[in-house]
Amino acid sequence: MPVKKLSSSRSPLYVQVSETLRQRIDRGRWKEGDLLPTLDALAAEFGVGKITVRQAMRILQDEGLVVSSRGRGTTVMPQETAARPLNVETSLAALVNMYRGDKPDLRNLDEGQTTLPDNFEMGKPFDCYQMIKRTHARNGNPYCVITLYIASHIFERHKLRFRNEIALPILFEDKTLCIKQARQSMSISKCDLETANVLNLPIGEPMADVRRIMCDSADRIIYLADVVYRGDFIQLDMDLLSN
Repeated sequence: MPVKKLSSSRSPLYVQVSETLRQRIDRGRWKEGDLLPTLDALAAEFGVGKITVRQAMRILQDEGLVVSSRGRGTTVMPQETAARPLNVETSLAALVNMYRGDKPDLRNLDEGQTTLPDNFEMGKPFDCYQMIKRTHARNGNPYCVITLYIASHIFERHKLRFRNEIALPILFEDKTLCIKQARQSMSISKCDLETANVLNLPIGEPMADVRRIMCDSADRIIYLADVVYRGDFIQLDMDLLSN
C-alpha cells in the first residue's frame, strides 16, 4: 500500500491521522465491530511513527468511536443515529414547506431592536428591526445558530409566534405581505470560538454559513437571517433536470 502523504498544514500529524480515520468510520468504510488495522500498519500507511498513531487513536477513543482491548486490537463502537440532514432548498416555497410542522427546540440567546448589518446584498432597509439570536436543537443537540432581523412593524403583529416558532412560515402566512424578492446564499467556513461554545463543537470544524433575505413590493427588506449550521447537518440536494 502506498504511503499517504499528510498535508503541511499547521494541524499536528496526529490530528490529521485522527480526522482521516474518523471520516472512514463516518462514511461506513469501517462499521460497528470491525477491527482497525494495527498501529504498525497505520504508521506505515501514513508514514508516521507509532506514537503519532497512538495519539490519534486516543482521540477517537475519547470521542467514543473506537475501543481498544489488549490482545484483540481496536474495534469500532456502535455509532449514534446521524442527525437528520437539512436540505438547502432552492426555492422559497420548498424552504417554507420544509419548515412547516418542523418544531426544533429553540433557545433564545439575545433579543433587541437594532438596524440591519451593513453588508446586505439587495433591497433597502427599514429604520428599525427586531433582532433575535437563538439556537435550534434536536434531542438536546444544537445544530445551528441563527440571527434574525425582522422589520419591527411586522414583528409586532406576530411577536409571540416569532419568539417561539420558526420565522419563515409565519411570514409566508401573513396575507398583508407581498414578498417580491427572496434570496438565499451559502458559503463554507470554519467554526470560530463563539460558535464552538454555543454548538459544543471543536474550533475549526466545517460550518455552512447561510444568509436569507426577503423584500416586499417596495423593495424594502422585511426579513434577513444569518444562519451558521453544523457541517454534518446540512446537505445540498438539487434536481439538475428540473425547470
